[in-house]
Amino acid sequence: MSDLIVPVYLNQRMVFDLLAMLQGGISTVTAVTKQEGGESRSTGSASASLGLSEALSSLFKIGLKAEMGTSEKSSSNNSIQEERVHTPASLFYQLRTTLAEKKILNQVSEGAQIKAGEIVEFTVKLKRNPIIEVMDSITEMMSIAVLFEDKAPSNGKGGKAVKGRTNENAQIKKQMEEFSQALKSGNTVDLTASNLPSGHRAVITVESLYLNDPVMSDLVDGEFKVVGKVVRSISDTSESINLIRKTALSRMPKHLLEQVFQQFAALGTTQGFDIPELRMDIEGPAIQVLPIAIYA
Repeated sequence: MSDLIVPVYLNQRMVFDLLAMLQGGISTVTAVTKQEGGESRSTGSASASLGLSEALSSLFKIGLKAEMGTSEKSSSNNSIQEERVHTPASLFYQLRTTLAEKKILNQVSEGAQIKAGEIVEFTVKLKRNPIIEVMDSITEMMSIAVLFEDKAPSNGKGGKAVKGRTNENAQIKKQMEEFSQALKSGNTVDLTASNLPSGHRAVITVESLYLNDPVMSDLVDGEFKVVGKVVRSISDTSESINLIRKTALSRMPKHLLEQVFQQFAALGTTQGFDIPELRMDIEGPAIQVLPIAIYA
């Protein structure tokens, strides 16, 4: 619990809510007085809005304040007063310590039975939603193909054929971009993780607002610790977590969706590119987690 942490994702709203529940309110400013040989007291108040993001500014309009009171009793002694301001990351550090002390934070270990409603912590390597990964990869590949075809010589008898092929690929690229945007609708993104010590797979739903990097270049493929609330737990392969459950595409028949994705994947294969494995469902045993923080 004493390790210093570097968050790459931090849901500040959840941090403040949980701290307020556990401590009966929160203070983001701590006044510290140092003195030599005497007793001193002073009076004052400090606003609790320091060090907070704009996402939480509305929370503090209700008048939540950090209060401190002192009064001076000695006129001959020297005293130094300083204010220490908590940042969202330091408050999460405090929250994590408090959860551990109260035995609310459960470490995912080998053979653990994870239940919905638990707050858990585990170490994993994260990957983006495989469906979005496939679509983005194919779209980028088609962009490269269109770029090179645009630069290809169009003189001679084959000029019209090259131009026609370029227009066709550009149209396909546009369709895939629109399809990809439909998959990304909303302000949340799924990350996936496998090989938890308990044998579970994990679907971790992050809010884009709290990401350090919107494209998640600092988040995927690295090894991170995740602290979050389990909202769904599947114990066997009879159930699964659908990775397109948040979109209108989830209402389409599964076999039709598979055909569409396979056709798009075939386009990338014909260009000689390595396409990631396509998965629309994460089968059990699996858990779905709303993360409080992801950190190194």
